[in-house]
Amino acid sequence: MDFNKKKVTDFDIWSIYQRKIFPLIRPKTLSNVSQLFSSNFTRVIFVRHPLERLASAYVDKIAPLTNKPFSFYDSIRRAICRKYSSLYLARVQRKFYYVRRRISKKIEEPCHKVVPKFEHFIDYIMSDAVISDVHWYPYSKLCYTCLFKYNFIGKYETIEEDLERLLKYLGLESKDWNNANYFRTGKTREFYKSMYSNLNNQLLCTLKYVYRDDFKLFNYRLEDYLTDKKTIACSPAVEKQLRKTHQKLNLF
Repeated sequence: MDFNKKKVTDFDIWSIYQRKIFPLIRPKTLSNVSQLFSSNFTRVIFVRHPLERLASAYVDKIAPLTNKPFSFYDSIRRAICRKYSSLYLARVQRKFYYVRRRISKKIEEPCHKVVPKFEHFIDYIMSDAVISDVHWYPYSKLCYTCLFKYNFIGKYETIEEDLERLLKYLGLESKDWNNANYFRTGKTREFYKSMYSNLNNQLLCTLKYVYRDDFKLFNYRLEDYLTDKKTIACSPAVEKQLRKTHQKLNLF
């Protein structure tokens, strides 16, 4: 992992502050960035299975038509529709985009009510710069996992138990989470797993490559979310092509 090669002195704390990755850190209060790595700091991270993060992001951010028109996620939804327009629009509708390079917010374009399929969402964000969004960017890159050497790693899947362990670790008062809906999404793991049933092997291999560090660091497996319990084996040639493609795009 690349971040193992970084030095604390080379670390740009302002980059993560401006990207709102660690919003509670106040860089101006630190006389030396290395303080973040001292024994006086407790570095905590909670992670979630990469495939559930993707499925949840799609359900919450892309599938609903309740986002403000042309807001960030609404624009992604429209872009996916345009990229796969032959699957969603009639020929006469597609002509709309041939003659309009820029779309006014006042115009009701053909994609304005189209909800793209999950597999098209995955294909789009795996090959486009929007992949850097915090809702699906790999933790290993987003949270500088190898560089920060977190003292405590919790998981969304066991968040109530892990929060109890964290409170005890910090010497704080315990809390009863059983009657709270803090961590309920309204969707079951089986629901999220069903969303991956239509993904082909090429997309699954891409996911396995992109999230390879997260799978390894946090003991997750891509196969955890495959309904048929099969093992995805990606050939060296496929991995080589994925590495070449993502290096060219400066992703991962």
